[in-house]
Amino acid sequence: MTSRRYCAIIGDIRRSRSLSARGRVQLRFSNAIGKINRDFKKEIASKFLVTLGDEFQGLLVSPAESYQLVRRFQDLMEPVPFSFGIGVGTLSTPLKKDALGMDGEAFHRARAALDKAKKHKREILYSFDSPALELANALIGLLESGWKRLTSRQKEIVQLMKESSSQQPLARRLRISQPAVSKVMSSFRHMSEAERALYEFLRVV
Repeated sequence: MTSRRYCAIIGDIRRSRSLSARGRVQLRFSNAIGKINRDFKKEIASKFLVTLGDEFQGLLVSPAESYQLVRRFQDLMEPVPFSFGIGVGTLSTPLKKDALGMDGEAFHRARAALDKAKKHKREILYSFDSPALELANALIGLLESGWKRLTSRQKEIVQLMKESSSQQPLARRLRISQPAVSKVMSSFRHMSEAERALYEFLRVV
């Protein structure tokens, strides 16, 4: 067992049996995991992969980017509903290239958080050793409520702005006005500040 701490993420489709076109959903599922493994390559300790049909898991070197990763995955899979458990802790088995066949505190915490998220119909719950855990989960609940209020177009603009240095090129790309982009980002300002605060907190968990 190593004393180094990692961040385990386990995600599961909610109400998977009621989904229509399961074949297309499974293909999107596989493609989304592939994109996450590419886009967050520097943060990943063990690659994400499907483990139980409608469930997947992976391991990050730290929890710093964990919320952004899960948020990105949700965007890729929208409107398919997921629950996520995120646990921070040690491993009791050797680190592997793919997140399968490993065990330890990080995975136990992630599994417990996922079970709790499903029980209480939450999208994302964390589990780590800190008196601020409940505060962090409450903040994430508010962030998720805010994301639900955005339209698909607004979510697209927000996501693309995270990858862009200015609003004008994005406006041209989307064939909309720069003030339209500015209006969306202005309404997203408080959520953006909350996301930055969460990121800074998770860096030191």
